[in-house]
Amino acid sequence: MGKILVVDDDNVIRNVLKKFLEQANYEVDLAEGGIKAIEMIKNTEYDVILLDIIMEDLDGIEVLRKAKKLSPLTTVIMMTAYSSPDYVLHALTLGATDFIEKPFEPEQMLQIVKENVKRVKRWKSSLGLL
Repeated sequence: MGKILVVDDDNVIRNVLKKFLEQANYEVDLAEGGIKAIEMIKNTEYDVILLDIIMEDLDGIEVLRKAKKLSPLTTVIMMTAYSSPDYVLHALTLGATDFIEKPFEPEQMLQIVKENVKRVKRWKSSLGLL
């Protein structure tokens, strides 16, 4: 159905999202930080990246910049408990397609993921990549 990368330094959030998204028939990989995420994005094509903004090793904005260069068709959904309008605008300007505040309802996250997977599939189809 879609391949998702969850990037968050919080183990509980990573595992809850993995379980929930796999139950919805998505293939889910996990990265505990930005450095690991960049390695994974270099080697695997993802439809959607769920990306925490505040991480210890490499912040989400820097991961977003690199991810969009490595995989321009992948949609990136930023996740944070500390949002400000300026930060949201900055992330959207750099190519994030959506933004969700923690804590979020699982159904809300699932809806956003579904919409973004559909978007990526349409883009790839229109470019003859599917």
